Amino acid sequence: MGSSDNKDLRVGEFLVENGIITDDQLDSALKMQVDNKERLIGEILVTLGFLSKEEMIMAFEMYLMITEAAVSHVDEWLDQDEIDMIMARIEEKEQNNK
Repeated sequence: MGSSDNKDLRVGEFLVENGIITDDQLDSALKMQVDNKERLIGEILVTLGFLSKEEMIMAFEMYLMITEAAVSHVDEWLDQDEIDMIMARIEEKEQNNK
């Protein structure tokens, strides 16, 4: 993994650093998010076809395990409502850090 502090690593940065998406794909998603602030980056990546919903969920579970974001541990498959709730918490945290 790169030199970023794991606890401050954003979802998009995590996906790029782990080879799940490219820098260009992240840039495209972030540009789309400018006009769609209510949409989460993972949702946009899936909409653009850069990741399947299943790939996003698996990548997000990895992100949670590595960063310890929002939950103390992840030891089973999360359902979509849980993913949505956790992603909303992370987005809120990122917005508060700007």
